[in-house]
Amino acid sequence: MKLFVLLPRFPYPLDKGDKLRAFFQLRELSKRHEITLCALSHEPVSEGSMAAVAPFCKRIEVVRLSAAESARGVASAALVREPFQAGYFYSARAHRIVKSLVAETRPDHAYFQLVRTARYARGLDVPLSLDFMDAFSWSTRRMAEHQRGPLGLLRSTEAARLLDFEGHVLERVSRGSIISVQDRDRIASPRRDRLLVVPNGVDLETFKPRALEPRFDLLFVGHMSYPPNVAAADTLAREILPLVRKHIPHATLRIAGTSPAASVLRLRSDHVEVPGWVEDMPACYASARVFVAPISIGAGMPNKVLQALAMGLPVVATPDVSGAIEGSAEVLRVSPTPEGIAEELVELLRDPNRARQIGEAGRALAESRFRWDRTTLLLEELFARAS
Repeated sequence: MKLFVLLPRFPYPLDKGDKLRAFFQLRELSKRHEITLCALSHEPVSEGSMAAVAPFCKRIEVVRLSAAESARGVASAALVREPFQAGYFYSARAHRIVKSLVAETRPDHAYFQLVRTARYARGLDVPLSLDFMDAFSWSTRRMAEHQRGPLGLLRSTEAARLLDFEGHVLERVSRGSIISVQDRDRIASPRRDRLLVVPNGVDLETFKPRALEPRFDLLFVGHMSYPPNVAAADTLAREILPLVRKHIPHATLRIAGTSPAASVLRLRSDHVEVPGWVEDMPACYASARVFVAPISIGAGMPNKVLQALAMGLPVVATPDVSGAIEGSAEVLRVSPTPEGIAEELVELLRDPNRARQIGEAGRALAESRFRWDRTTLLLEELFARAS
């Protein structure tokens, strides 16, 4: 099958969840299909990034969006009451390029990532499916509830627009995909049954158990300027860790990941490390005894948790996290409160044998359910239905 793939960002480096999902889907799809990739970008794409993706694509077109184009797009979205992010990633010039590429390559199917690219589907005469990935309207509303002032009001407005937009998108595309049953159920549209659940996978060769002596007791990783991760890090350092240290006085925490917000950097102390970007992420996981994911306002399937499971780390998380990962109820230790999470952490830190058993069960779950080759087969099933 000839595929035309449109992404809102170039899928490398793997520093955001949508880029990671796109990269590994491209890798697997390229084994059986011919791919033309069109990636929007607000930044220059390095030669190294191009080289990382080139083996998967017959053709790659990067469409640079200028600040002026994005500003016009946001203004136009505001006028027609569409999500600001749909406008930010849209330009009429880029739309003409997309139409031209589709006409030139004549694909059997088009695959667009995220509702923010849905505007580009207009005027295309080709079977098309769109990856919602997460329930954006739900997660944006949750973030708005946790923010005050103008930013909270802006997120609230965006959430309401996304809610309507997601329904309209489902009317226009042939089929859609989404990352979890939990996210599908959070889409407030009677047409959400048109969304096929296509989970993320995990790179099991890169993320696998390492025989290293842990230097930290607890670990949390992520893109550390993303509001749900910032909130989770704050809860972990200010509420959960002090409760753990009442029982284990020398317990330490590492919060790693790119672009840490100022509030995250202020969490640093003699028992909390915030190193920022970590080059060797598997070694980062191996540096800790337990992975903690106290995420309460995000959506989607946290790649960080899949990677921790693949590394054989025991994981303590919130119900929002376990609800996104099918089968994880048997391997995650789950609590909705900081107090409950702290209790689970103390128990695992005091019982290394139990922690090892849970970690081994997590690795087995990753191997059985979250292989990229298997999850991408579901995506191909979606293409076949839509075409």
